[in-house]
Amino acid sequence: MTIREKIHLLFLRAVIRLLCIMPYRWAVALGRSAGLLASRILSFHRKVGVLQVRATLGIHDAEGFMKKVFMNQGELYIDAIRTAFMTDDELKAYVDFQGRRHFDQARAAGRNIMIISGHMNWEVLGNTPRILDEEICVMADYIKSKVVQAIVDEIRSRYRIALLPPKGGMVKNYINKLRAGNIVGMIIDQRGKREDRLFCDVLGLPAPTNPSPAFIALQGDAVILPLYGFKEGDRFVFRFSEPIDSRDFGDDHREIDSISDCWKSSAVRDLSSAMHAWVSSIVREKPDQWFWLHCRWARRADMKKIVHQGADFREFVLSQTR
Repeated sequence: MTIREKIHLLFLRAVIRLLCIMPYRWAVALGRSAGLLASRILSFHRKVGVLQVRATLGIHDAEGFMKKVFMNQGELYIDAIRTAFMTDDELKAYVDFQGRRHFDQARAAGRNIMIISGHMNWEVLGNTPRILDEEICVMADYIKSKVVQAIVDEIRSRYRIALLPPKGGMVKNYINKLRAGNIVGMIIDQRGKREDRLFCDVLGLPAPTNPSPAFIALQGDAVILPLYGFKEGDRFVFRFSEPIDSRDFGDDHREIDSISDCWKSSAVRDLSSAMHAWVSSIVREKPDQWFWLHCRWARRADMKKIVHQGADFREFVLSQTR
C-alpha cells in the first residue's frame, strides 16, 4: 500500500472503532442519514429501484419507498460493523435464531448442506457460523480498492467463514466442498446471463438466472437450507425456512457437463425456480430490506437505456424471454 492508502486505512479503522463505541441509536441515525444522502447522490440506482419496485410490487409511492430502502442499507452497514465486533455471547443474545431444527436435522441425517440466502441483510448474516458454531464456506469477489478490501477482510475474518477464491473453478470448488462434507453458503439472487437461457419467475417477472446454485446443489447431493435475516426494532431475526431437497428434482443434471448447457436439465430449471420462489416470498415479507439497487431483471447497460430513454421496463423484461 502507498502511504496515502495506509493513512486512509487508519482513518477507516478509527471510524469503525467510533461506530462501535458510540450509543447504538446515534450510530443508526448516522447510517440512515448516510443512506438518505446516498439516495440523492446515486440517482441512477434510485431510478432503477423505482422501476423495479413499480413493476413487481405495484407500490404507488416508489420514490418514498426507495428512500426507505437506502436508509435501511445505511443502517445495515452499521449493524454489520457492530455485530462483527460483538462477543459470541453478545451476538447470540442480539439475534433471535429461528428454525435451527432444520439445520440440526440435516446434520443428524448426514446430508451435505447448502445454505442459500438473498440480498437481505446479507452482511449481518455473515455472523451465522458464530451462532451455529459451524464453519461455512462462501465465495466473495475482490474489491478494487485495496483499502476497502482490507477493511472488509478484517470484518469478515471475525465471521469465521472459510472464504473460497472467486476464480479458478467456482462451480467445481463448491461441488468438491459439498461432497467432502463441508457446509457451503451462497447468495443466489444475482442476475444471470441471458445466454444461459434460464429465466425464473421473481416477483412476477421472468429474471435471467444463474444456473450454478441449483447445479452445484444437485451435483453435490445437497439439502438446501434457505436462510434470511431481517430486522425487528433494534434486534435481528435469522430464520431457516423449510428445506429444499435436491434429490426431489430428478437426476438429468448428471448428463450436463457445462454450465452453459444447464438450461437443458429439467432438474436445474425446476430447482432454480423453487429457490427463487423462496426469494420472492421473503422479499414480499420484508420488501424494504431487500437490495433493490441491484439490476435484477436486466443488465446495467440496458437499465441505463431504459432510464434515460423512458422505455417500458416491464415490456423490455418480458421481451428477453422471447
